[in-house]
Amino acid sequence: MSTIRLHVTATGMVCPVGLNAASASAAMRAGLSAFGRLPYWDDARKPVTGSAVPVLPLDRGRHERLVDLLAMAISDALGGEAGAGLEHVPLLVAVAEPERPGSGADIAGELVARVERRLERRFHPRLSRVLPGGNAAGFQALETARKWVMERRADACLVCAVDSFLNARSLLWLEEHGRLKTRRNADGVIPGEAAACVRVEGHMGRTRQPLATLVGLGFAREPASVLNEEPLRADGLVRAGHAALEEAGLRMQDMDLRLSDISGESYGFKEQALALTRLLRVKRESFPLWLCAESIGEVGAAAGLCQLVRVTQAYQRGYAPGERAMCFTSSASGERAVAVVQRPKQAGEGRR
Repeated sequence: MSTIRLHVTATGMVCPVGLNAASASAAMRAGLSAFGRLPYWDDARKPVTGSAVPVLPLDRGRHERLVDLLAMAISDALGGEAGAGLEHVPLLVAVAEPERPGSGADIAGELVARVERRLERRFHPRLSRVLPGGNAAGFQALETARKWVMERRADACLVCAVDSFLNARSLLWLEEHGRLKTRRNADGVIPGEAAACVRVEGHMGRTRQPLATLVGLGFAREPASVLNEEPLRADGLVRAGHAALEEAGLRMQDMDLRLSDISGESYGFKEQALALTRLLRVKRESFPLWLCAESIGEVGAAAGLCQLVRVTQAYQRGYAPGERAMCFTSSASGERAVAVVQRPKQAGEGRR
């Protein structure tokens, strides 16, 4: 069975610089950030700098925090939509790797039910589920949604991702692995939190106007992760990129924009640079790279869908630097996922 394209027909997001997709994307476009001191201290007894969603108290429990973030992002994507018919829409939620302490993966079995109770809405009872996997999990959830649409098990899916590093166990894990940005460690990340959500459908124009089109997905595994000492050649990201481009029937030089989950570590910049040199075979004078982390810090499992929401908003509002974009994600566990996104062709408009 050949693959089909998924159309993004609604977006939602909540993050430290915006409580909905439109405001968050506008703030990132303007270069705003929301970094401040957290009520946690590093091993040098200095306050940890992080990026928190302002409406959530920092003493809120980590499980309730994830439920709150996810519920806000879903509400944004649904807008004023009534709950009728949602029981036919699978809810797919990407969360952090189970190996990360404080990740919230331990509530994977009950997260959908808790969000349903919070929203007082019911989603597809058999196909709704949680996918733990870190940064790459959002695109893995899109792959699952595409499979179900292809198999006609659903006409549309609500694909979400949520993560928060703002708890003691996750912050300690970052510091123990040398990944927390502190005064003594410049090569680290600023911990953040976010939730993002997209409604995807397989048939253009059936129910809603498409805002962006997912034309390629690619997956691979990188042996040299940020957590080990293996020599980095970006093999995983290159394989995932090649697979996504092949599925889209495009080349790297056809892209107008890159987005990545790089969040401050030299590992991420090196991996992206290596992947670019191996994927791009022609000289480019410029190749824009958008990083959500510049505004909201490291948001883990939410990083992939935050990119997709941001580029979709850019298409909607006409400030994207071209029609095609490539989104890159790298999980700490080694999973790699790449998505190729395209602005939908408007009525009467030819494709270049």
